Amino acid sequence: MSSAKGSKAKASSGKGKLVVILAIVMVILGAGGGAGWWFVLRPKDAQAAKRAATPKPVDAHFIQLEPFVTNVLSDDGQTHYVQVNIALKTSDVTADDGVKTFMPEIRNSILTTLGEQRAAAVANEHVQDQLRASIRQDVNRILRGDGSGDTGDGSLRGPISGVYFSGFVMQ
Repeated sequence: MSSAKGSKAKASSGKGKLVVILAIVMVILGAGGGAGWWFVLRPKDAQAAKRAATPKPVDAHFIQLEPFVTNVLSDDGQTHYVQVNIALKTSDVTADDGVKTFMPEIRNSILTTLGEQRAAAVANEHVQDQLRASIRQDVNRILRGDGSGDTGDGSLRGPISGVYFSGFVMQ
């Protein structure tokens, strides 16, 4: 009978080890599932959601154009000149090549726009804002090559996002 008791002891000892091993495996799987939920499925806080939704800033750069000098319309009978230094703002890396390629057309458009201005009005900040918007629209139209710089909703499409006067002298 002693051999029956020994085999029962071994069987219950084997079952005990199996139960302990299964318990350890269950704890590990539970911890893994909890960690997976924590890192993947848990709700994000409002700040993290806002950071994810915010577009990354695009590196912008400026294209400095050669100075423009032209005469402007005059009401007093004297000849008046304007000299303007212009920088174009873009985040499109291909815009530089486009500006170089179409520079004669761009310069012609800007000189025509400047030459149509009245000497008495061109120093006005509001008129200068209109000039910048007009130049931006014309340059984008030229770079796109499709003949239209206006989308119809007031926004201007194209690689040039801003026009800045880095120098403006009126005589």
